[in-house]
Amino acid sequence: MERLVNDIYLSGVLHFVKGDTRGENRLGSYFEFSLKREYRDMDGSDRVDYLRMRAFDPEIIRWLEAQEENTPIWVAGELRSSLGSGRIYVLVKKVQVLNQL
Repeated sequence: MERLVNDIYLSGVLHFVKGDTRGENRLGSYFEFSLKREYRDMDGSDRVDYLRMRAFDPEIIRWLEAQEENTPIWVAGELRSSLGSGRIYVLVKKVQVLNQL
């Protein structure tokens, strides 16, 4: 089967980077956090989304742990779903402070 492209690029602010944010699955240990995105919805109302992110790379995890809540960031990753729960998340492959683009 051909590999499908599930690449995703997002910006927002770090949310829930402190606390019990560790987990483990068949891919290994991961650090879970949220990307908070505030924007105007299609109907004109204000909307806030909290998108689930998981980082497996130890270097990315160390970087995330050093950041503060509400830090503006840019994320590149792959859209995935958990085998157990089926919850959608972004597997983080690259992250950086937004003003460093």
